[in-house]
Amino acid sequence: MDYQQVCWSCMNKYVGITTTDGQRYDGFIAHVDSDGVTLAIPTDEMMAGMSADKRQFGFHPGFFPRRRFFRRRIPFLAISDLFLLPFFL
Repeated sequence: MDYQQVCWSCMNKYVGITTTDGQRYDGFIAHVDSDGVTLAIPTDEMMAGMSADKRQFGFHPGFFPRRRFFRRRIPFLAISDLFLLPFFL
C-alpha cells in the first residue's frame, strides 16, 4: 500500500497507526514527506506551571490552557495499518 499517498489524503485528520512491531499511536497528521509521517499526539498534561484547580490572572472558570501535543515520527516502512478515527470536541 502507498502510505505516503494515504497520509497526504488524511493530512490534519485524526488517525490511528499500528506499526510492524505492534505499537499503536493515535494523533493528527502534522507532516508528511518522502520517508515518513509525523503525528501530533495529544496529551492530558496542562502547560508548564498551570493546573486546572488554580485560577490565575486572565483565566476564569471553564477556561484552561490548551492541551499539549507531542510529535512522533514514524517511517512508512514501519506502518502496518493506518485508519481514520472519529474526533469529538
